[in-house]
Amino acid sequence: MGCCSNWSPTSKRLCALGSTTALCVFALVLGLLWPTLIWSIAKKEFVLEPGTEVYENWIDPPIDTYLEIYLWNWTNADSYRTEKPHLEQLGPYTFLERHERVNLVWNNNDTLTFQQRRIWHHLPELSVGNYETDRVVTINPVLLTVGYALRNDPVFLFYVDGIIVGNNLATTPFYDVLVREMIFEGYDDLVLTSLLELLELLPPESRPPIELPPYDRFGWFFGRNGSETYDGTFTIGTGQDTVANTGVMRLWNGANATDYYRGACGQIRGTTGEVWPPWGPNLSGTPPNVTVFAPDVCSSVTLQYAEEMERYGIDGLRWVGNDRVFDNGVHYEETKCQCTAEDVNICPVLDNGSMDVSRCKFGAPATVSYPHFYLANESYLAAITGMKPNASEHRFVMELEPYTGVPLGVKAQLQVNLNVKPYGMTLLKDIPEVMLPVLWFRQTATLTEELADDIKLVLLLPDIGVYVAYALGALGIIGLVLAVYFSFTRWKLQSTVTVEAKTVLD
Repeated sequence: MGCCSNWSPTSKRLCALGSTTALCVFALVLGLLWPTLIWSIAKKEFVLEPGTEVYENWIDPPIDTYLEIYLWNWTNADSYRTEKPHLEQLGPYTFLERHERVNLVWNNNDTLTFQQRRIWHHLPELSVGNYETDRVVTINPVLLTVGYALRNDPVFLFYVDGIIVGNNLATTPFYDVLVREMIFEGYDDLVLTSLLELLELLPPESRPPIELPPYDRFGWFFGRNGSETYDGTFTIGTGQDTVANTGVMRLWNGANATDYYRGACGQIRGTTGEVWPPWGPNLSGTPPNVTVFAPDVCSSVTLQYAEEMERYGIDGLRWVGNDRVFDNGVHYEETKCQCTAEDVNICPVLDNGSMDVSRCKFGAPATVSYPHFYLANESYLAAITGMKPNASEHRFVMELEPYTGVPLGVKAQLQVNLNVKPYGMTLLKDIPEVMLPVLWFRQTATLTEELADDIKLVLLLPDIGVYVAYALGALGIIGLVLAVYFSFTRWKLQSTVTVEAKTVLD
C-alpha cells in the first residue's frame, strides 16, 4: 500500500475499483468453472484401463462380497400324495465370494472383453447350521428335467422312463442328500450318469431334444467354484470414449441379445453390478431406474428408484426390485417378452412373480422369483406352506453414490423354483403340481468406512473450489464497496482540496 501512497486520487480510484472488480470476476469464473475443471480431471479415473482407480478396484475388489445360500427342506415329503408341501428354510450357509477377471482383451471400439472366475470359501462362523452334516429333502431335479425336456417326445420319454424304472436308477421322486452335496460338491445321480452315457452312444441326428449339464453329478453350484467359463464371456465399455459407457454391457457370449427371451427381454443391457458409469455434475434429476445384467438368469434386472439414503456420511440413492421384474406380462405390457412359450398367443403361461429360466438352466423346468415369493401372485403361496415374504428381508436392493457411480451397498437376492408336474414320468405320477422353491441366495457387499473416507475426499473437491470462490467473491465485494466509498469521500475530497489550493496559488 505504501507504494500507492503517492498516487494521484484518480489513480487510486482506478487501482482500487479495477483490482476489486477483477477479484469479483475471478471468483465468479472460479465458482462456475471449478466443478467442470475437477470433473474433467476426475473422470479420467473412471475409465477401465490399467492405472486408474476404477480399474484397480475392479480387478482387485477392496470390498468383501458374501454369498448366503438358503435351501428349502420338504419336511412332509412322505405325505406328498395327501398334503401340501411344507417347506423349512435351512441356512444361511455363508461363503466369502471373490471375483477374478481373466482373459482380458481390449478391443478397438473402446470395449473390454473378459471372463470371470468366482471363488467361494465357506465361513462357518457366519453360517447357521452345519454345512458338513446337514441334510435336505427336495424334489429330484434330474427326473423333472428329463420329463420336462421330453414332454413333446412321448416315444423317447417312454423309452427313457422304462430304463430308469427297470434298472432302479431312481426309486423315489426325492433327493435326501447332504447340504454340501446339494450346493457345491454335487451328488452322484444314476439317472444323470446313465442319460449322459446314452446320449453319447446316439448319433447327433438321433438324439432327443434334451440338454443336460456337462457333469456326472448334480449340485446347484456344482462346477462353478473357480470356473472361468460358467458365467460366460462379457464385453463392457471401458469409458475411454465417454464415461457414460464405463462398465456398460455391450455383449454377452459375443452377442448383444440372447435367444432365451423375445425382444427387449433378451437384449444385453445394464452393468454387471460392480462398475457403474458416474453421473458427475451432469446429473439432472434422479434416474428412475438402473439395470443389472444377471448371468444366473441370462437376462437383465431393472430396479426402480426408491429413496435417498446415507452411509458413513455419504449421500446416495437406492433402487429396488419391484413387481415388474418378474411380471410375465400379467400387469405390465413391457414384460410380455418374458414369456417363453413357443406360441406367443397363449402368453402369459405363468402367474406374475416367477419368471421361466428353463432355457437358461439346461432345460430344467426352473423359474426365478424373489425369496419367499415376495411380490408374487398369491397362487404360489397358496400351494405350499412355510413361506414368509418380507420386504425388508427379501427385496433386491442397489445403492449408488451418483457423482462417482460407486456402489455403496448391494443386496441381490433371488429364489430358484422348480415347476413340479408329473411330465409323464412313472416316479412323478402322483406328485402335486406346484411351483416348488428349492433354494434362494443373497449376495451382499457394503462400502467400508475406509473407502468411504476416500470417496468423501473426491466429493469435497468440487466444493472446495466453490467455497474458495465464495470467500474471494466476498472479499472482492467488500473491497469494491470500500473502493467506491473512498472514491466518493476521501479521494474525492483530496482532489477538491488540491484543486482549490492550486487556484489560490495562481
